[in-house]
Amino acid sequence: MTCAIRRTAVVRPLLYFLCAALAVAFYLLIAYLQNGAFGFPLDDAWIHQVYARNLGTRFEFSFFAGQPSAGSTSPLWAILLSIGYALRIDFRVWTILLGILFLGASGWMTQRATAHLTENARIAAWFAPLLVLLEWHMVWASVSGMEILLFVFLALALVESFFAQRGAIYLGLVAGLLTLTRPEGVILVLLIGVGLLYQQRRSLFSVRTVRSLGLYALTFLVLLTPYLYFNLQTSGTFLPNTFYAKGAEYAALTTQSNFFARWLAMYRQPLIGAQLLLLPGLFYGAYFFARQKDWTRLLPAAWILLLPALYAWRLPVEYQFGRYVMPIIPFVMIYGIVGTKFLFEKIPLRLIRRVWGMTIAVLLLVFLVLGANLYAQSVAIINCEMVAAAKWTAANVPAGATIAAHDIGAQGYFDPQHPMLDLAGLVSPEVIPFIRDELKLKAWMSERGAEYAIFFPTWYPKLAHDAEFLEIFSTECAVTQRMGEENLKVYLLE
Repeated sequence: MTCAIRRTAVVRPLLYFLCAALAVAFYLLIAYLQNGAFGFPLDDAWIHQVYARNLGTRFEFSFFAGQPSAGSTSPLWAILLSIGYALRIDFRVWTILLGILFLGASGWMTQRATAHLTENARIAAWFAPLLVLLEWHMVWASVSGMEILLFVFLALALVESFFAQRGAIYLGLVAGLLTLTRPEGVILVLLIGVGLLYQQRRSLFSVRTVRSLGLYALTFLVLLTPYLYFNLQTSGTFLPNTFYAKGAEYAALTTQSNFFARWLAMYRQPLIGAQLLLLPGLFYGAYFFARQKDWTRLLPAAWILLLPALYAWRLPVEYQFGRYVMPIIPFVMIYGIVGTKFLFEKIPLRLIRRVWGMTIAVLLLVFLVLGANLYAQSVAIINCEMVAAAKWTAANVPAGATIAAHDIGAQGYFDPQHPMLDLAGLVSPEVIPFIRDELKLKAWMSERGAEYAIFFPTWYPKLAHDAEFLEIFSTECAVTQRMGEENLKVYLLE
């Protein structure tokens, strides 16, 4: 009996990773069949690759060689990517392997976390993990070249560790890694801190409680301090440049509607899929735990509310399929499927339960296929816009000429020989105070000696129509044109 249990404990995670590998392979195959080339669906993925290449080959955390930079919001992801460069493994192979690893690990951690919420073995061992492994946003994220699945895995690991009441040092370690993956991870870190206080409420001021909470906070800070110090030394702020640049670039969005409208809008993208049918179960599950006064098991569900609220306040954007709030999806799945099980116990008619369950399964697979096509389309756009423009400047712009660009990822990766200015402020933070002022941007480019500029015309309409900006190249990307969007342009500054 013991051997059978041990065998199951080993085989089941392997099946999760196999499922992850098959899902990733499916998305990559669809993208390759449609595009004939490998790529990423976001320009930001190429930013990570630039940092990783410099770290793995030059042992420096920088975007421009020789210039330490605080432009990365995910230093842990850059470090993991850099291992591939240090070992001379093809970056595509290494990035895909990491995607499979963290998708599979997220499925495994989903199983472990769900087991603390329900005694139903099928839900914990199969239904919940498969919902996460085959959810189209999660698969899209695993092949995006981004840190999303690493963040998801660590968020689930932190919650599972909290449920299992693991040691304070272990919790602090996971909390620190989570925040080094994305700074907004600190919200979940604080939430778990509140949970630890609640767990020790009967002996709140005892030596044991103070020691435990102190170790949790200390381990977290020890892990985070080098990154904070690096940011402070390179940019004068504790948080990365991206935090301030994105906030300034999209500041106008926070004035176009009230906070609650923006907050609700943040749920549109992450709820597209089978998870929409889990919402009744999610609400009922929350009610069930609250009625039982089981606040310990209910507390992590607040992540579903807090992460979108943070973005509604600071950065209310839904682009790229809501990638910033994708980390709430596994929590929606976990609490949704557990709550649906509780809800089904109240529904006597078996037919309703079966139809509801089968519809969830069908939608999961339908959106998995639809997501593959969306992924392929996104890859095509980045390849024929940003990558194409970067390869053109590498071949046609005179050596030593300075280029100003709004999207710097592919540009920095495929054309590293040209000096570059960042119009979005990620690695040129001095533009953040006037990031949406086109006249000041023009003056800044002139002062810094920019000879070429790359951007979408509607992003800087005044500059695009300025007589001193002469269009010399357009990507003419057919995919973008079919979507009714404009192409990326290269301008000569006269």
